[in-house]
Amino acid sequence: MSAAAQGMTIASMMLCGLVMGLAFDVYRVASHRFHVARWLLPALDAAYWAAATLGVFAVLLGSNHGEVRLYVFLGLGIGVTGYFGLFSQWVVKLSGYLIDFLKSLFQLAWKLVNTIVIVPFLWLVRLLAKLLDVLFIVTAAVVLWLGKLLFKPLRGTGRWMWARLLPVRRKLEPVGRAFQRMKDKARQIRDIFGKKP
Repeated sequence: MSAAAQGMTIASMMLCGLVMGLAFDVYRVASHRFHVARWLLPALDAAYWAAATLGVFAVLLGSNHGEVRLYVFLGLGIGVTGYFGLFSQWVVKLSGYLIDFLKSLFQLAWKLVNTIVIVPFLWLVRLLAKLLDVLFIVTAAVVLWLGKLLFKPLRGTGRWMWARLLPVRRKLEPVGRAFQRMKDKARQIRDIFGKKP
């Protein structure tokens, strides 16, 4: 490999080291500001390192066909060390401010959506529910009133028919009494067998 290609690979790895350091600082500040649970941190760390490894390998494939040499690690080390020595403090502060600004912006947007959309929608739903309740009560009252009004003329006819059915009712009385006796006997048998010894 030519010296120019090696120099390009070292420069690419230094840039990768800078990006890795920057991403790590942003990730660290974000996990602290968003109060990420401790049990999630190992999984997020593993995801970060997996993404960093894949990114470095992709750059390495593009610059020197994926050959891993000592100068690759040297370039990464210079990039990471240079980043943490020169830029880390500023990036941490800037990331904190940016995340706080985005959180405030999101909270403001949520308050606006809540005030303009959600609260009126819930108020409308409650109003419709109350109107439906009133409509149901009024409809039920009207139906009952109409039912009484319609069945009032039939009340006399019902009494007349009930009186005319008296002979039939008298004939069916022994059947009703026999049925009641059978029910009483079944209840007595059930009570006997249902008692605990």
